[in-house]
Amino acid sequence: MKKKHLRGSSTAGRGSGKRTRKAGNRGGRGRAGGGKRGQQKQASIMANRHTYSFSSERKIPLNLSRVGSLIKSLEKQGKAEKDNDKYVLNLKELGYSKACGRFGGEKFKLAVYGKASKKALDEIKSAGGDVYE
Repeated sequence: MKKKHLRGSSTAGRGSGKRTRKAGNRGGRGRAGGGKRGQQKQASIMANRHTYSFSSERKIPLNLSRVGSLIKSLEKQGKAEKDNDKYVLNLKELGYSKACGRFGGEKFKLAVYGKASKKALDEIKSAGGDVYE
């Protein structure tokens, strides 16, 4: 009968215990194996580090195509106010970081307090709304 799991066995199913069990058989531990001869391998491993910028701010975009379906429920909850003919949205209070996307042919105007992408800015302004950053 063949054993499938060989944890704790000294040979790991290969007969001799010398061949497979230690770190030398897989090239070392961690970032080992890149040293000597000018560290060429380490340089290629480290080349793409630090290319991303991380921030503690959680980025959640508000897609303008969804605003039409959300606006009535936001107004009922008191998170969106109607000022004359415009709905006023404060993105930070709603939990969004910026407005993006395109309007889905909506018949209302928006006054958005927060950031907006270029496309969203054009869409809001062409619909007669305003963006206040």
